[in-house]
Amino acid sequence: MKKYLLTLLSLPFLVLTQLNAAPMHAYYCFNASSLESGNNFVGAFDAFYNSSASKGISTHRLYAFELNGEYNFTHCMVGEHESPNAYEKTNSIVQSSSEGLQMLETMNSTVTWVMNGAGTPVAAFGNQETNRIGAIIDIHAKDANTFVAEVTKMMENSSIDGSMIIFSETFTGIKGRTHYVAISSSSLEGVLSNLNGSLSSPEGKNYLKRAKKFRKVMNTSLYSLVKSWEAK
Repeated sequence: MKKYLLTLLSLPFLVLTQLNAAPMHAYYCFNASSLESGNNFVGAFDAFYNSSASKGISTHRLYAFELNGEYNFTHCMVGEHESPNAYEKTNSIVQSSSEGLQMLETMNSTVTWVMNGAGTPVAAFGNQETNRIGAIIDIHAKDANTFVAEVTKMMENSSIDGSMIIFSETFTGIKGRTHYVAISSSSLEGVLSNLNGSLSSPEGKNYLKRAKKFRKVMNTSLYSLVKSWEAK
């Protein structure tokens, strides 16, 4: 599937609670068949990012998916944009520069694109700094408002080591998924502690008693941060 990296861009969102995440998150997931192809992908973005042509682009982060069940992608590149204008600016920078076009050409010949989509952050808890490892829980919500409200209620008195963000699936993405929850920390032990601790609390137990009525868990994936390219 040959598609440009520019599909990494997305839409505005509604902030519900403590939300410091960027207002647009979009992901473009691919399969890197070898270590070499993964390194070539990183090298292509490095070359563009380190050139003068990249001035003004939004933050991008590359994640490796180490355990993700039936999904056939190995990595996802995520573009974080502060506003729709930032999306358009990044798009224009890439399209109008020879360095940007060269980056896209290299990426298209290096990896196999699998899917793309955009997620809208709707609630966040904990420390919103970028952590090196995390889990993504794919959710099909039968009632979106109830799902977000119930998770928020569960997390009101919880203390987590890292962050937890609920995203609403805005475009495309995984079939049947309406939301995904990203739980991250500085270690895998921290990720599991955050997940298990939240669900084993009195609020978590009450949440689980009601959860089947308004949501279904589809999949849980383990990911790690490969590299970040901060906004310029």
